[in-house]
Amino acid sequence: MASNNIKSDVIILGAGINGCGIARELAISGKTVTVIDKSTIGSGTSSKSSRLIHGGLRYLETLQFKLVHEALKDRQELLRLYPNLVKMKSFYIPIYKPSPRPAWMIWFGLKFYDLLSGKNKQHHSRVIPRKEFSIHAASFKQVGLKAVFQYYDAKTNDLQLTQRVAQDAIANGANFYKNTHFSSITNNNDLFTVRTSQGDFIAPILINATGPWIDEVNTKFELPTKFSIRKISGIHIILDGLLTQDLMFMQTKQKRIFFVIPEPTNNQTIIGTTEREETVSIDNVTLCEEDIEYLIKNINNYLKPGFQILRQNVKDAYIGVRPLVAEAENPTNLSREYELDIHKFGDATLLHVFGGKLTTYLSLARKVKKKLSL
Repeated sequence: MASNNIKSDVIILGAGINGCGIARELAISGKTVTVIDKSTIGSGTSSKSSRLIHGGLRYLETLQFKLVHEALKDRQELLRLYPNLVKMKSFYIPIYKPSPRPAWMIWFGLKFYDLLSGKNKQHHSRVIPRKEFSIHAASFKQVGLKAVFQYYDAKTNDLQLTQRVAQDAIANGANFYKNTHFSSITNNNDLFTVRTSQGDFIAPILINATGPWIDEVNTKFELPTKFSIRKISGIHIILDGLLTQDLMFMQTKQKRIFFVIPEPTNNQTIIGTTEREETVSIDNVTLCEEDIEYLIKNINNYLKPGFQILRQNVKDAYIGVRPLVAEAENPTNLSREYELDIHKFGDATLLHVFGGKLTTYLSLARKVKKKLSL
């Protein structure tokens, strides 16, 4: 049990990838940092992703060039920082007829993606002969296959990456309090006091990095904010064995996308993700059988008869909730980008982190540091 009145320069609520990334960045700068989480490090959305460190090829279609460029820049740095955890992988995009997007559009997007990725030609996209694809992806149909493209992005283990970032923060002096519930948040125009099951934590700066829980935290503790979130859940199913050796970027007939992600080390294949808006509290979000069937149906559209997935082939599934940013004035205006929302109370500062992706936590953490003038 910690003693009362534990003082630090900064208190961070939430030990997901953004909270851990901010803690690491500020601790490296010499700040004393306290991170509080009601569960364990990375146990929320940060460990329920597609396990990709990527620019977001699909975001080019919605003209989110800034987000893609930032993510690709962070991807390069993560490959250098954590070479054992973040590795470049080959992705295939098979184009079947009728495709919801023409082949030329996807090829143009891939070339633009190459341009944003930088000069490393080793990882530039290329056209794959259909015969070569039939060898690499023997389980996939050849009938109706118009073209196959190959590009590169990075893969990780999201939970291990989040925990490693937390370890780096701890090595630089940050303190983490796991399984710690906070009962009140108050400020006196000088300091914030967060009362918890482990004692009272005091700091002039409070950072709310609670991810999909952020609206619930703001409402419960009456914290001012300019933004809110829409809670979009996504599930992944896990199959025994490998469907392919390479990762796949697939399309549904409705123009949505999903990934096929082989994990040879575990001899399993992950398929996901879905998008469902949630209205219940985050702790009450549950898997829907309908979403599992959706993924099975869409992958089976591309598999040969002998490789069709049955419900009993799904050995596990997991669900995560993405906090997509909505403006308070216009809650239907959603963004995949993140927002840093700052509020001053005399000498006390509150900063909310809305949104964010696994890939871009480095840039986000640096922007937090800059916004706080630390």
